[in-house]
Amino acid sequence: MKPLSMMLTVLAVMFAMPMGAQTPATAPTCKVTGTVMDKETGEPEMMATVCVAHKSLPGTGVKKVLADSVGRFEVVVPVMPGPYTVTAAMVGRVAEPRRFALTEGQEVMDIGAVYVADDVKMLKEVTVDAQKPLVTMDVDKLTYDVASDPDAKILRLSEMMGKVPLISVDGDGNIEMNGTKKFLILQNGRKTAVTRNPKEVLRSLPAEMVKSIEVITSPGARYDAEGIGGVINIVMRSQYEGHLTTLSADAGTTAYNGSVMTMSKIGRFAFDADFSYNRILAPEDRTSLLRNGYGAGGTTQLKSVNSTKPQDNTEFASVNASYEIDSVQMITFSLTGMGAQQHMMSDERTGMWSQGNSQADYSYLRHGNLKNSMLNGTLNLDYQRNGRRNHQRVTTLSYQLSTGPSHSKDITQYADIVSGGTASLIEQLQLYDNRSNRDNKTNEHTLQLDYSTPLGRQHTLEVGAKYILRNNESQNDLYDSRAMSGQWAHNDLRSNHYKNRNDIVGGYLSYTYRGKTVSVMPGLRYEYTYQDIKYLAGPIGAEGNYSSHYANVVPSVRVNLKLAKAQSLRLEYGKRLARPSIYYLNPYFNNQNPQYIVQGNSSLDAENSYNLGATYGWFTRKTNLSLSLSYRHLSNGIESYSRLIGDGGEYFDNGKHYAAPGAVYTTYLNVGKVERTAVNVYYKWNLTSKLWLTLSMGAAYIDLRAPSRQLQNHGWTGNADLNLSWRLPADISLYAILSARSRDITLQDRVDGLVYNYFSLSRPFLRSKRLIVSLRAADPFHKWLTRTTYTQGPGYQSQSDRRYSRQGISIGVSYRLGDMKYSKTKRSRHSIYNDDLKKAPTAK
Repeated sequence: MKPLSMMLTVLAVMFAMPMGAQTPATAPTCKVTGTVMDKETGEPEMMATVCVAHKSLPGTGVKKVLADSVGRFEVVVPVMPGPYTVTAAMVGRVAEPRRFALTEGQEVMDIGAVYVADDVKMLKEVTVDAQKPLVTMDVDKLTYDVASDPDAKILRLSEMMGKVPLISVDGDGNIEMNGTKKFLILQNGRKTAVTRNPKEVLRSLPAEMVKSIEVITSPGARYDAEGIGGVINIVMRSQYEGHLTTLSADAGTTAYNGSVMTMSKIGRFAFDADFSYNRILAPEDRTSLLRNGYGAGGTTQLKSVNSTKPQDNTEFASVNASYEIDSVQMITFSLTGMGAQQHMMSDERTGMWSQGNSQADYSYLRHGNLKNSMLNGTLNLDYQRNGRRNHQRVTTLSYQLSTGPSHSKDITQYADIVSGGTASLIEQLQLYDNRSNRDNKTNEHTLQLDYSTPLGRQHTLEVGAKYILRNNESQNDLYDSRAMSGQWAHNDLRSNHYKNRNDIVGGYLSYTYRGKTVSVMPGLRYEYTYQDIKYLAGPIGAEGNYSSHYANVVPSVRVNLKLAKAQSLRLEYGKRLARPSIYYLNPYFNNQNPQYIVQGNSSLDAENSYNLGATYGWFTRKTNLSLSLSYRHLSNGIESYSRLIGDGGEYFDNGKHYAAPGAVYTTYLNVGKVERTAVNVYYKWNLTSKLWLTLSMGAAYIDLRAPSRQLQNHGWTGNADLNLSWRLPADISLYAILSARSRDITLQDRVDGLVYNYFSLSRPFLRSKRLIVSLRAADPFHKWLTRTTYTQGPGYQSQSDRRYSRQGISIGVSYRLGDMKYSKTKRSRHSIYNDDLKKAPTAK
């Protein structure tokens, strides 16, 4: 404000005040803070002009300030009797005046949100060819505004994920973030059933229920140190008043599903719940394998053809509730669960040839009948308290209970056994009919305390502590017909009971500075892990019990530079960890398929990853552009290691287990060293008000090494996704995906790429477009696809050709009951984030 204007304002205030009142020169002042927010979505509005006026001067503002990049503003005003009015000014937007009063002696006042909405009168007078930027970049994350995307009303969440920067979804529904599958998915900042099974859950959730999707490539100190690829946080719509229920159903040639989602908000109490069911009826999947083995006795060749017919059911449920005790206290509750059942029938014919033989040395038919069931459940309780004088000062106490029991029953039967002169073939390969029961269970208790406080207008300090108690149990019992034909007898040597306990203590300190052009967020985290292993039954007895402990110091730093209007550059560095889950630790010697034996390794340590990244963002109403360059160095990597069993076979676990010659034995070792350099490009272009194009591309060079095993693999991988959204006449919407993946590379494998396409047509009906009907087609141009995997290890090489189909046509219906309007209901700012386990690899 110019000196002359300031002088005139002070004089005007003096004359407006009652006689005997203090003059502005000596009057006490109060610091007024708040946030400018969009009324419809609840998102903060950056760079709005905020004006604070007093009733005695209705036409003149006491102060005018500019809101920062997250909508926050701070202004110092003189304390005068009577009401003040706060408004926010933006082009094409109109503000709702916010009124407040100051009391004598008050020094700080947080007025909360100042809402702005589209200026309907102005918009009617112009043709709108663009919308608000859907992507924003802050110092710690990229955010995609799902609520402002017109496609949110017609797409499922799995489809919407493909439009988010740094996220790609392949034709099988598998999600990658920044070119890796090693990341964590959170829902409202919490680990839920979505975390464990995102592929199945996200395909049944309508995108309309989501507010935004946050991509955190380098999680700061507040997050657990684990989760090498980063974090995807799905923020559900919550701040609404009224009631809304959405009923959805989808039926097609390969799957059908249904869901019910409901939201209610009455006063200080908010409640939402969703229930969904998904059933997949995939066509027959056939895999043919050719494996050459090289040993002292010459070359062998194994051929097998395996046909499977899977049927999968998935049920998902989520209940969330929050209650505002008063203006500064709030409690939240959430309960999520997912159940899954799989029934798979398989027939595999296997034959082994020696070098030069025209007939198989031996052959057999293996018939499998597998039934899997699992349940994931998570309970969260959060208590949040804001400071009375400063609402940005937040203390949160959280408790989380997670459980994940699973059970599988597998019956294996052998037929057409031809020994070809091989002595004791049945005994050597364990070709006995058998039945196995496997029970795995994980129970986890987590207690966490977080505290966040502003240090002035531009500074924030966050500290916290966390304790995790995790118990893993695994029981594997195998019964075979070795003793009595046609009857099952327990086989002690092929069974085991195992228990693994982890105690993890962590603490963090994080500081954030948000300036006009530079924002910095350094942090430091410390974690201590205690691990206890016990063998309760089976060939590995109590002599195998052991304990270990280790500590990790995890630094991180992120810097965001504002280059120009709507342009930013973010630089980041961070260290990450990945502890092995029970999938990798369980030492059960699984030889139900005698040609492929798998055994976990209880002595695995955590992986360590060091990440460097730079992201340039240019986000306007017309164009969204993101360019990312990243480098990751992974040491002590957990890699599967496969080798061929040589002539004469081999014994394991002090002679208690035997692997026949020619079989492939796989375990997991801390042998990997991975260097990955990647570039990602995201470009969204609003060609017209009715046509949008989104292009997402990525390329990476990967170098994998296991020096102790003399193994190395390297090469380029990449992906490209083109999304098109088009508003056609008659209120019809077209959404299309064209996707391509290059080969995948692991330490011993190379997997061919694939091409995928998807189309959907949607049209709303009835008043307020409450009914939406959609027609979807997946991969309509290819009935069958073949994907080849090449594997090379010590003593062998193989080629596996998998033929499967993703083609399908479906029709979907969604109906909305009720309406929700934006309200001021809050949700807990902090909660529990557990992402410390290296998950089992996703089946390709």
